[in-house]
Amino acid sequence: MNPVRYEKITAKQVLNPVKTPAMPFEHSINPYRGCQHGCSFCYARAMHAFLGLNGDDTFQTNILMKENAPEALREQLRKAARSRKGLAGIGRVATGTATDPYQQAEGRAKLTRGCLEALTEYPVPLTITTRSPLILRDLDLLRKLPVYAVNISLNTLNRTTWRNFEPGAPSPAKRLETVRALTDAGIPTGIFMAPMLPYITDGRDELEELIAAAAEHGAQFVMASYLRLSASDVKVWFFETIRRHYPQLVGKYASLYAASAYAPREYRDPVRRYVDELLERHGLRDMDEEEEAPRPGERAAGAAAAGRSSGKPLEIAWEPPAGSPGSACGGCAEAGAGAAGNGGFTGPAGDSAGRREFADGSGTARQGAGTPGAAQAGATATGTAAEAETLLPLAPDSPPAQLVFSF
Repeated sequence: MNPVRYEKITAKQVLNPVKTPAMPFEHSINPYRGCQHGCSFCYARAMHAFLGLNGDDTFQTNILMKENAPEALREQLRKAARSRKGLAGIGRVATGTATDPYQQAEGRAKLTRGCLEALTEYPVPLTITTRSPLILRDLDLLRKLPVYAVNISLNTLNRTTWRNFEPGAPSPAKRLETVRALTDAGIPTGIFMAPMLPYITDGRDELEELIAAAAEHGAQFVMASYLRLSASDVKVWFFETIRRHYPQLVGKYASLYAASAYAPREYRDPVRRYVDELLERHGLRDMDEEEEAPRPGERAAGAAAAGRSSGKPLEIAWEPPAGSPGSACGGCAEAGAGAAGNGGFTGPAGDSAGRREFADGSGTARQGAGTPGAAQAGATATGTAAEAETLLPLAPDSPPAQLVFSF
């Protein structure tokens, strides 16, 4: 069991410009760094390296909390409102692009809620991406905001797959219930079916079951996006998960991701067409997978963009055989029933006693999630390509871990 440490940090700004042209938003808000959901495929693991931390288990056991996030955001919005372009110059804002804004810490810290309160004073078009039903706590604020989409991340209904890749995340059943509740409340909500995992979550039966469930629970759209392994920290941790739970797929994944951060077009295109068919059949709006931009070197050399067709026959085609990890949804009903009593969270971190203790601060709960990495104290951020931010050092009277809970 590895204790989760919550470190308070102070940010100069939390509304950060996003320079990547492919992104459908111009600014992002992330009140936390690191995420207790511990998803093995999360690309944000790489961002821990910018903080002087590891991208392994440290990502889910060393959570940085921008304690002044609501105040910093309010000040940025105030200045923007007085600028020549006004709030319109901010464009669209995405919350939850790096880590889940409704991870377990939010139940106590309420930094995301504080940011939403600031946005009610200076409204800008907003989207939120989360795996957690905790977002329903803030329905009163969401109704006041110009929310153009809430994306509930859900890539499988399979109980085993969910536990293997998302050890601290709420159950698929709770996420579907969240979609229904948000839709019934008039909030535009859909499923962010990402990442799709080759040979694990992209089987025909699994895709059909998930999209049908999305429609049944009132989702207004589905955005499907395949696994991206663009950083060594992410790739190493993800392949360790594959080796542990799906050793028979190690060779296939090595072939698919040997030359690029993306699976080849030859593999993805048939799946994309099948997903399109399913969305049309169930009357769901399609939100296309983002087109990958070429790397700087590839652009200069005129080479094909990452993940595009190689022009060579693909040795490993998309047709998961019957009985493959992604071909069925065994235990879906059991997953929903088993998670109902603990707020949807799984594993040791999801037991009802632990959840109650965290909610009221009366005790400790625990989560085991792999081998811990060595956290380096006193880290400061230097920024990332997608989100530039400047963090102030901790105040002398503020110890590195003012909130230390054992999950």
